[in-house]
Amino acid sequence: MFGLDFSWLLDPTYQQWLLQGVLQTLELAALSSAFAIVIGLLGAFCLTFRLAWLDASIELFVELFRNTPPLLQMLFFYFTLTQIGFTTEDPVTGLQVPLISAFMSATVSLSLFGGALCIEAFRSGFDAVPKATLEAARSLGYTRWGLFRHVQVPIASRICLPPLTNVLTNLFKTTSQASVITVPELMYAAGQIYNDTFRTLEVMLLILVIYVVLVSLVVWLIGWVQRALAYPGYGA
Repeated sequence: MFGLDFSWLLDPTYQQWLLQGVLQTLELAALSSAFAIVIGLLGAFCLTFRLAWLDASIELFVELFRNTPPLLQMLFFYFTLTQIGFTTEDPVTGLQVPLISAFMSATVSLSLFGGALCIEAFRSGFDAVPKATLEAARSLGYTRWGLFRHVQVPIASRICLPPLTNVLTNLFKTTSQASVITVPELMYAAGQIYNDTFRTLEVMLLILVIYVVLVSLVVWLIGWVQRALAYPGYGA
């Protein structure tokens, strides 16, 4: 049909590249999402202290990582840190190589980018927690940490799951930019295959389908969590 040729899919080498690409994409997305959620929760928790210098620091972090392209951040961590001395000697070649690997650079930059967006998502969730509920918890003797852990997080996490879904799905798709710094994820594997086979259209169609399936699984998983945590009046 339309002259499409997918016979290259039978080649074990290309199958191996695709499998490695999918696994690297999943690993990168899982690690970045986990760290981004932790950064988001910590940032939102710090904002509850209402300290001017702490609020200003978090706002600066959010503005810096939310308003700059994730690709630029990735290139910064991978190349700039090497230029200012974050290198080590390769025991085989004796050459200086980056101290932080391409995969680690991508994980750190995506985590910070996603973390900045998660802070905003969690902050909106915490702001939506009814003040009467917080006052009632304080009257029962909850400490600031206890209030955050046992009252704010359980309620806010239900409220902020819809915006958090958008953040995590966008973060998943942004992992494709890691191919620029030679992380062997899905887009990197695609480049290898179409440079080898010259079947660009077929490779891109396959990668498109794989991304649709993977992102749909992420959305389904978060939707399942939403339904599992849902209770009336708190958004999920």
